[in-house]
Amino acid sequence: MTNQLDFAYRVANLNITHPKITQIWSVLDSIRTQNKYKSGASKSGNRHISVIGPSGVGKSQMGLRYTEKNPGHTELSEDGREEVDIKPVVYLELPDPFTVRELYQNITYALGFPEIPKKITIGDAQRQAFHLLKKQKVEVLILDELDYILTSNVPQKAAMNAIKKIANKANITLVLMGTPEVEPLIKINFQNFRRYPKLYMHQFKECNEEWCNLLHDIEEQLSPPYKIGFGDKETGIPELLHGMSKGLLGILTPVIQEYYSLLGVFKKGFEDISKLKFTDQSFEYLLQAYKNINGDLTDEEMETMLQRGF
Repeated sequence: MTNQLDFAYRVANLNITHPKITQIWSVLDSIRTQNKYKSGASKSGNRHISVIGPSGVGKSQMGLRYTEKNPGHTELSEDGREEVDIKPVVYLELPDPFTVRELYQNITYALGFPEIPKKITIGDAQRQAFHLLKKQKVEVLILDELDYILTSNVPQKAAMNAIKKIANKANITLVLMGTPEVEPLIKINFQNFRRYPKLYMHQFKECNEEWCNLLHDIEEQLSPPYKIGFGDKETGIPELLHGMSKGLLGILTPVIQEYYSLLGVFKKGFEDISKLKFTDQSFEYLLQAYKNINGDLTDEEMETMLQRGF
């Protein structure tokens, strides 16, 4: 029973990693390491990055998992009077609708501060956010859903200036994340373009070796009791999963999890691991899993959304 429970846990917590995700984490690790060696005037002017890619490629999960990989801790304040919650990496979504005041308040919430009055001024919200970023020794602030700026009443230049001020005042590294639609924000002027070099997370557009290697890694991470051959083209599974997911991790992951749910992995007392053998009927379960996750979305509707970047 223990082995079955362990497998169910691996399925439910499936997190897919591929070389681009590893590269982004490595870049952030390098930036943080270099920052620790800086002194004097060189301590200001930290490096930043932007992570761009269509919805569903795994940007948010990448940011959340980097945050989990770098957990915080508590330490005594300099005067020894209070315990401070140190958070080296903080992830948050921009507010929707975007306003500068809500941006600062979202930072405050992400740092674990209780809700503050709605009538707080922008200046007070800003000072509180900057104070907490420094007090809690934040090194990297990940700002997801940059797209919300595009639909806001706040002028785009003003929004980007507010974000720049966070980096300058708190002296931290920013990670800006959004769909390709936000690239004009990154390129709003040459200074911004240089400030946030782009790392692109792509959709796996072809059922090729790269896709098969990804599926092979997924099977290794799941470590099912019977070999399946997720990444073996001879099984026909790579083509099916690519056709379903369109090469998007945001679809692939829940489809695999739902597939195993249909097989009963999450049912209390599940013991019949023979159900996990991959047979001709397994293809029907995969198709049903896809329908359960995506509903009655047609291929045409999916293609339209992909062209729009969701």
